Amino acid sequence: MARNPLGQGNRWWAPLLVGVICSGVISTPRLAQAQQIINPSPALSATDVDPGSPISASFQALNGMTVRPETVKVIVDGRDVTDQSVITSDFFSYRPNRPLSPGEHTVLLEFNNSQNQPKRVTWSFTVSTPVSAEIESMAHNAANDPLAAGQTLLITVKGTPDSQVTVFLIQDGQRVQNLQAQEITSGTYIVNVLVEAKDTTREGIVVARLEKSDQVRFATADQPVRLIEGATTAQTLTTVELDESPDTEIDSLTPQVTNYDDGDVIQGSSGFTLRGTTAPNASVQVVVTANNSIGGLVRTERTLFNRAISANSQGAFEFSLNPSLAVANTTYSIELTATANGETRSTQIELIQGQ
Repeated sequence: MARNPLGQGNRWWAPLLVGVICSGVISTPRLAQAQQIINPSPALSATDVDPGSPISASFQALNGMTVRPETVKVIVDGRDVTDQSVITSDFFSYRPNRPLSPGEHTVLLEFNNSQNQPKRVTWSFTVSTPVSAEIESMAHNAANDPLAAGQTLLITVKGTPDSQVTVFLIQDGQRVQNLQAQEITSGTYIVNVLVEAKDTTREGIVVARLEKSDQVRFATADQPVRLIEGATTAQTLTTVELDESPDTEIDSLTPQVTNYDDGDVIQGSSGFTLRGTTAPNASVQVVVTANNSIGGLVRTERTLFNRAISANSQGAFEFSLNPSLAVANTTYSIELTATANGETRSTQIELIQGQ
């Protein structure tokens, strides 16, 4: 049985010998004399293409036929972008000036060959919905001074929340440690490894890999890791007893209101903004309840605000409350609950609506 010239027996045609069309009609008998348009990028029928991908393809002569670069027209989604493309005798390349929208996109090339015969070729691909996957920063504690055996190497990565983060420690170009990071707060990932005597490293490279919804990002620490060699004995800070008992001691996680004291009166009827501090990047659940007395006999209670907000990297947070009806002598009970690293602390204050 005769083999189809474009079938399994001739896969070397497949990169992109898309039906070359002459005068608008697919010219099957002339395929043997056509130029090959190869290595299309994005690939033919590709899916999940990054919105920022450039568009390109290479020209390959066949049986002496070549592409005349001065005749090449590049049309993307029906728009002529030839003037924005780089075109040579070997390839063309076009980088959109803005990210491509999600969905299918079509590329059409029109050109004349070395015998001045008009040709065209087309292909399409699909752009995925963009996902915000990024690594904002990464740092470690073994840059300025080497760490000694028994100390802890701490690596911190900040990036897209709810991602899978892996850290690779490449030690003097010979050994690679694969370290799984843990997300301790939203978007903050840490690795902590006990340094052992065998871990001597003069130049360790730290590479972070973040994956979110099939998108992968990499980042490398600016400074190398140094372990064991040249390390000094770890410094120990002096510990002193505090006068406060453990029950009354306030740690950094406990939310503190900085612009009001308990029992303060709120002036005006336009609401108020409450500011406070807690541990850096902690999550703070805020519940505000309004209490009113009607005729001194009936009390009403309603929840005005119940939402989680995030403290910034310095631990500061704030929220605004604008009651639709500010009634004098209304008592606002405000409960703040901060959570970080699996621990929780709470604070409660009351504010009173003035006249």
